[in-house]
Amino acid sequence: MNIAADRLPDRLAHELAALYIVVGDEPLAALEASDAIRAAARAAGHVDRVVHTVQGRTNWQDIFAGHDNRSLFAERRLTEIRIPTGKPGVDGAKALEAYVGKLPEDTLTLINLPGLDGKTRQSRWFSALAKAGVVVEAQSIERAALPGWIERRLARQGLHAERDALTYLADRVEGNLLAAQQEIDKLALLLPAGKVTMADIEHAVVDVSRLEADALADALYAGDAARFAQIALDLRDSGEVIPAILWQVASAVQLLLRLKLALTRGDSLPGLMRSLWGRDRQRAPQIERALKRLTLPQLETALATLARVDRQSKGLERMGDPWDSLLEMARTLAAPAHNGTGHGR
Repeated sequence: MNIAADRLPDRLAHELAALYIVVGDEPLAALEASDAIRAAARAAGHVDRVVHTVQGRTNWQDIFAGHDNRSLFAERRLTEIRIPTGKPGVDGAKALEAYVGKLPEDTLTLINLPGLDGKTRQSRWFSALAKAGVVVEAQSIERAALPGWIERRLARQGLHAERDALTYLADRVEGNLLAAQQEIDKLALLLPAGKVTMADIEHAVVDVSRLEADALADALYAGDAARFAQIALDLRDSGEVIPAILWQVASAVQLLLRLKLALTRGDSLPGLMRSLWGRDRQRAPQIERALKRLTLPQLETALATLARVDRQSKGLERMGDPWDSLLEMARTLAAPAHNGTGHGR
């Protein structure tokens, strides 16, 4: 069965499947879908969580070991398998087919995949996954549908915006759903429940200056954690709020991660650089150097840390300070790769 990510919560409320496959390149949709599945699994007693990330050569026997000989009194398990490249390889494909052909009892399995082309979706291994479980499509929202998406998200916060305000906000985030959600969260913090006018949004949504936003991105691409910290702390001391900074930073990290994944799938670096547009096209040399320097695990860790920053800024995670976590993310991208290059997967 295939469902859109925004329909997943309703399905989880009625039924919990044994296997979910979250597939797509939209970071917010994939993150929220995975979080919803984890929460439903915990509520159903799947407290024993095991996570496997497939990088390069993988011993698939190790991933699936122990599922068939678990104790009768063992806790229910949540097994997560992340395949960032979308390519499990010959051995992985066979292992996945065998695994989903006889899913273990008392185990909920979550498999995360990037966006897949038509040929991969028709492969035996993916067809086996789709037949055995629920495929959750984490896709981007078309521009024409974005105001409606924002409107529904605002309604969850008790806010109801005018049509021109929704259009303005949709234009401002330029299709970046994570940025849109952060703006919605910011409005919920700053405005009382009720009607939201265009003037409300113009006054409540604080813009980080273009110079500061560019400087933050430049520091990230260069791996200059000290420069990033100086800019971020200056913004903090001037009264800037985390959400206004977070979506700028997340956009840069998401771009690097998307391009790095494309490289692991065999796309050419020159071709990817030519595909950039707007200000990213102007930064192509910086982005190219960052891609060569950084590894896929570094970028995945950075994005996970930004998700923690988001939770901390909303009060959903009480441990730690969001500003400290933001600086931790910058240090992650400044650290040299373990293998000495940025070509590792």
